[in-house]
Amino acid sequence: MSDARPPAPLQDQSRNPSLPATTTFQQDLVATGQRHINVMWERTQQIIAIMVSVSVTAVCSVVILRSGDDPLRTPAFMFLTNVGLLVLGIYFQRTNHTKTGGVGPNETTR
Repeated sequence: MSDARPPAPLQDQSRNPSLPATTTFQQDLVATGQRHINVMWERTQQIIAIMVSVSVTAVCSVVILRSGDDPLRTPAFMFLTNVGLLVLGIYFQRTNHTKTGGVGPNETTR
């Protein structure tokens, strides 16, 4: 039984040459760390968005289905709906990947 891995495909340098590195090893480490933090933050936002969506849906369902004429029923429903839409809007705006975390090369005054 062998644990040998298949060889990695070779890049044809005549048709597809590699570009020279434009960053230092330390800059690569910083970028890797930023990507790791971004993934953790996006997962946290995902969990929060799911929890808020489920909670708002459940509570709004109870408010809608509850019998009676409560004067706070409509304002409570509107507040919860707005909170849910705000959380989801921020989540999807953040996960469009146009914003990156950390200080970039063009942000030296931060």
